[in-house]
Amino acid sequence: MGHGIHAKRSALWLCLGAGFITLLDQSMFVLAVPAMSAALHADSGSVQWILASYSLAFGVALVPAGRLGDIVGRRTLFITGIAVFGASSLLGGLATDPSMVIIARLLQGLGAGTLNPQVLGLLQDIYTGHERAKALGAYAAAGGSAAVCGPLIGGLVLSLGDPSIAWRILFLANVPLVLILVPLAFRLLPRPNGEHRGNGRPSIDVPGALLLGGVVIASLIPTIYGAGIIAVTSLAVGAGALLAFAGWEILYHRRGRTPLLSASLVKSRGYALGTVVALCQFGVGAGMAAVTAFYFLSGTGMAPLAAAAILAPQAAGMLLASSFSWRFVARYGRAGIVYALAGSLACLIAKDLFVQGLDGGTAALAVAAVGLLQGVATGLVVAPNQTLTLAHAPAGAAGVAAGFYQLSQRFAAALCSAAAAGMFLQAHGAATGQASKEAFHQGIVMCCVLLGVALVAGGLDWLREARHQRNATAAVVTSGKEGATTAAEPKAAGALEQSPTAARTQRSEATESVDA
Repeated sequence: MGHGIHAKRSALWLCLGAGFITLLDQSMFVLAVPAMSAALHADSGSVQWILASYSLAFGVALVPAGRLGDIVGRRTLFITGIAVFGASSLLGGLATDPSMVIIARLLQGLGAGTLNPQVLGLLQDIYTGHERAKALGAYAAAGGSAAVCGPLIGGLVLSLGDPSIAWRILFLANVPLVLILVPLAFRLLPRPNGEHRGNGRPSIDVPGALLLGGVVIASLIPTIYGAGIIAVTSLAVGAGALLAFAGWEILYHRRGRTPLLSASLVKSRGYALGTVVALCQFGVGAGMAAVTAFYFLSGTGMAPLAAAAILAPQAAGMLLASSFSWRFVARYGRAGIVYALAGSLACLIAKDLFVQGLDGGTAALAVAAVGLLQGVATGLVVAPNQTLTLAHAPAGAAGVAAGFYQLSQRFAAALCSAAAAGMFLQAHGAATGQASKEAFHQGIVMCCVLLGVALVAGGLDWLREARHQRNATAAVVTSGKEGATTAAEPKAAGALEQSPTAARTQRSEATESVDA
């Protein structure tokens, strides 16, 4: 038993370390983009592709990697993903032109996208109930730590070193970390037992994965190239790919195979609504990071370390809230997530008011202070929403459920980061003055719309859970009344006295079932 607990903790720490470096890379890199684009003479389109390529490839890899992990086990894919991530980091650090950076970021994203479903799948497999909620909270806290450390490390390296070289160091910093994690993965991760854990015959839906990737890529292109014939053509191709994907998944299922998009996931309202919340919330996080970095770096000419100091409080708030988010979800459930989303929306509006009404350092301090509050609100959304949403994953499909969940996040991150960069790079005179403030305002509006959609989805799921709880309570009361009619008269009062306890027990059991 003791060895089992030790093995679980070792696997947890390994998963947290792997998740940490993939998220650290993303939070560091956003500050390095201006220096890197100047050093390599990248145009606006290349900059947007560089910003979006990591999340894009990450998202494309998630679902097939999650499905493959469900079939063959997670250890091999975990090691493969982290190794590809490290090798492509080396390629990026040695890049001599923007196209090499784009290729490196795409490969990094593929490696991270292969790795992360295995991380979430392992946590789903190893832990249950409140222990699972704690493990997912620790994973969110690792992401929060990366978000805190990333901007500060990136800003420090860019400020102290030659900017034309410093961005390469941020790439190469991943390599020694990967060299440590790969041997540990060989030693600590459980080996696959060779048993297929899903239903039906094991299969990998390659055509479905390719069609899904086509949908994601076609949806991103209009964000980068703007309105025009390219955007119209891309959207038409994306719509066709989406229809083809849906039709192929139905046909694949009828053939007795296991499609990427599980029918049980499609039919689960709890999973679908929770995934919409994750999509919108993650898009807001990526979009605001890009908007804030570009505004204070390019719009106001602030030093990288100072800009990092503005981003750090929000990441710190998220880290703080993530550390106790498992208690938050156990007490408040979906209702707490809705309230946290509303708080995050209020923070976005406050940031815009401060940037539009204040100048220089005063605006920076105000944005940083509000960012701390927004980080707390975000930390109360990420892990709790993930816990409640993935609880709806059917047996044997934890990997693919986690894959689609993270695909929604990375898809939103790619779109919103590219759109945010475009608001600054494609606007005339956006580097200074009022045009820069207008670009910041446009980014805030985009994020507010996303949070509004998240509030609607979260509210609908809250109502769904409330109806489920009322039905469960009514069933307990009805059962108690039926039992009372068969009991002796003196025992009736005792039965009535026990009904509140029975109701509390039922609610507790319902909470346990969600956690499990």
